[in-house]
Amino acid sequence: MKNEKYQMTNGKWFLLICTLILASCSSSSEGLRVYPKAVGASDEGFTIQSLRTIATAEMQLRATHGSYGDFDALTQAGFLDTRFVGQTPNLKGYRYSIKASDSDFVVNADPQTTETQPTTGVRHFYLDSSDSVIHVNSTRPASKDDPVL
Repeated sequence: MKNEKYQMTNGKWFLLICTLILASCSSSSEGLRVYPKAVGASDEGFTIQSLRTIATAEMQLRATHGSYGDFDALTQAGFLDTRFVGQTPNLKGYRYSIKASDSDFVVNADPQTTETQPTTGVRHFYLDSSDSVIHVNSTRPASKDDPVL
C-alpha cells in the first residue's frame, strides 16, 4: 500500500534540488561570484578562437582576391559568418576592429560591456598579418609590442 502522504512529485523534487544548489552557492565564500568569472573566461576563449579564424579568413581572402579586407569583405566572400558584419562587430562582450590593405592587416579585440552583454573578459587582444601571433594586454588595447599570448 502506498503512503501518499510522503510522495514527492517531479515539481517538488525540482524545487528541492534548486533550493539545495542555491544554498550551496550562497554559503561558499565565492558563491555566485564565480559565475561572472567563468563567463568572462569563456568570452576570452571565444575571442581568441575568433581571432585565429579571422587570420585564416584574411589569408584565404588574399589568396583568392589578391588583398586583405575588412569584416564586410570577409563575410561577403563567405570566409566569416554574418555575426562579423559591420565595421566593429561586437561578439561575446568584445568589440572587433580591422585595418586592412592590399599587403597587411591588423585586428584588435577589446572588451566592451553593453546592456545586452554585461559580463565580458578583461584582456585586450591584437593580431596582425606579419606573424599571426596573438598579443595581449590587461589594461589597454593591445599592440605588436605587447606580450604574446
